[in-house]
Amino acid sequence: MQGSLPRLVVISAIAGASNAAILAAVNAGSQAAADGKSGVSAAALFIISLVLFIKTQQYVLIASTVEIETIIHKVRLRLMNHVRHSELIPLDGIGRSQILSAIIKETATLQQAASTFAFSSQGVVLVFFMGLYIAYLSLLAFVMSIAVIGMAAGVFLATSGRVAREQREAMEWETRLFDRLADLLEGFKEVRLNSARSDELFDDIVEVSRTAANIKIRAQSDTFRRLIFSQSSIYAMLGGVVFLVPLFNDSAGAAIQKVTTALLFVIGACWGVVQSVPVLLMANGAADNIERMEAELRGAAVAPDDATEPNTRFDTVEMRDVMFHYTDKTSDAAFKIGPLNFTLRRGELVFIMGGNGSGKSTFLKVLAGLYMADAGELLLDGVPIDDRNRESYRSLITAIFSDYHLFEQLYGIPAPDVTQLQRLLTEFRLHDKTTLSDRRFETLDLSSGQRKRLALIVSLLEKRPILLLDEWAAEQDPEYRGKFYHELLPELNRLGITIVVISHDDRYIDELDLPGRVVRMDEGRFIEQHSLENA
Repeated sequence: MQGSLPRLVVISAIAGASNAAILAAVNAGSQAAADGKSGVSAAALFIISLVLFIKTQQYVLIASTVEIETIIHKVRLRLMNHVRHSELIPLDGIGRSQILSAIIKETATLQQAASTFAFSSQGVVLVFFMGLYIAYLSLLAFVMSIAVIGMAAGVFLATSGRVAREQREAMEWETRLFDRLADLLEGFKEVRLNSARSDELFDDIVEVSRTAANIKIRAQSDTFRRLIFSQSSIYAMLGGVVFLVPLFNDSAGAAIQKVTTALLFVIGACWGVVQSVPVLLMANGAADNIERMEAELRGAAVAPDDATEPNTRFDTVEMRDVMFHYTDKTSDAAFKIGPLNFTLRRGELVFIMGGNGSGKSTFLKVLAGLYMADAGELLLDGVPIDDRNRESYRSLITAIFSDYHLFEQLYGIPAPDVTQLQRLLTEFRLHDKTTLSDRRFETLDLSSGQRKRLALIVSLLEKRPILLLDEWAAEQDPEYRGKFYHELLPELNRLGITIVVISHDDRYIDELDLPGRVVRMDEGRFIEQHSLENA
């Protein structure tokens, strides 16, 4: 920020005063020329006022822009900080599109309003000083101007609430349109496979877009009517000063020309302020949406625990009578597991098997500490996991879930082992597909199977003692799927990594001769357990 807020206010006042001084100098010079006198003093005042106006105007516009951009920057960081400290379920409840809309769309609306706000503020200051100048020239003209502007402002503000509500409603419908666009892009394959789905989705898009457009048309129409009324009122004020003031005050005739010139300045400034109102109302609506989103994210966030360093080793992770249920708000699908009793020991290899919907993925997220149990306990070396130590517990775990995300950069791995990385890229047959440059992969344009291999490489570079894999081998070709079960898992097991794998590959697992066990799930419960040697 180039200066403090009080300094900005003071310099804004100086800018407005210099603007009024420019007009006063022009009027004084014109009067001197009409009287046949020298206008040197008026010219000097004009030059000084012009230089002062240029300098102060530059400062005000640049400083206000810096101030607003700084505020937006802090708001974005605050929102994203809440997101990264949020828990999974409440974050899903808020909705991805709502969060993106607040961080991207609403802050963009505030950015667009920055220059408008700066100019409208200047307009208000200019009108104030011009009012003082008009009062000096003709008190009657000043009173008439104040009466007309006050009436117009009153009518304008009286309808602002309705227009603001309509604009907020339009924003909500535009957010719904954002959801439909996400459906179209993220569900593109499903859309192309089903023409009826495609048609119905597009019909929904048309309806949402039409509703948003109609609401915006209604709001803009109301705004334009108010703008026209305000503009007409200002012109009526000008006409009243020119035609009526001389009738009531004979001595005002000599000042009318100067008053008229000043009013032309005021009209331009007032018109700019009036035109800025819709933009500022949208910015106000965006600020309200951001405030509501921040409140929701604050409720979803959990303060970091007191652990100063992450865990690097453990002996046991235990579930005691754990129960968990969750209803997906987008599909009304219920996920329920438990009661579950499960112990994971250091260095173990555990396969979780079962049909679709048996609760395997939900179990894995509870084990990872991403879902908190509704009942029962999750313990690390006998110590219950709660909000005070959950972050420390999670530092033991690296995971690749079915809906994993592959980052372009190695975030959280400040000094990757380059030798290990190159070995893994070669072993995973990715050395000719991508490479690492300045901790960033040159490309992620890979097949789904290759992306999962790269995700596993990243997980191994984290060097965490527990590795969770949700259907990792499902998208691998038969050759690499066999390599995963017969070579990679045994190697990781020999390295002492504790591995929990969700799998449907009974054939491969039956062929394994490793220390480990198979746990089967059905309807959210463990129904069978046996060692790999007995498979």
